[in-house]
Amino acid sequence: MQKTTGAMRPWYKEPWALGLFSGPAIVVVAGVITLWLAVVSDDGMVSDDYYKQGKEINMELRRDEAAAKLALSAQVLISPDMRAVRIHTTSQATLPDTLQLRLFHPAREEQDQLVMLKATAPGQYQGTLKPANANHWYLRLEDTANQWRIQGEWRPLESYSVLLGTPKLEAVEP
Repeated sequence: MQKTTGAMRPWYKEPWALGLFSGPAIVVVAGVITLWLAVVSDDGMVSDDYYKQGKEINMELRRDEAAAKLALSAQVLISPDMRAVRIHTTSQATLPDTLQLRLFHPAREEQDQLVMLKATAPGQYQGTLKPANANHWYLRLEDTANQWRIQGEWRPLESYSVLLGTPKLEAVEP
């Protein structure tokens, strides 16, 4: 015969119940967090018109080739406070009075900038930047008619000048 020594505890106060239900509860919480992250964080990497963008690569390469035919090169000088930009160019052809300098952030599209550059002298241009905090930029200098472009990378912690195109210019003192 069995002897009972006290009142029976409810099932939810038993230690085995906590161990049995904690695993599925953790999985449900992790699933909810994963779903929340997937909905909130849009990486913006996938494009609906990837085929069209792929075809445009050939057009973009023609712009690089046009810049090479012009023997176009530029030295981009950016002020330490990242508010002003000055560009010295060389080319076999006369350049327009207005050029575009695009600064692309590698990961954050909202930090990209388009700077309109005005000629201050033959082969020299100036413009104004919006200060931004980044350690790496891709630069693209192009004409407003999208006939040519020269590109490069800039790391502000290393230097405040960037050489674009080939042949490259000799460094100019700011």
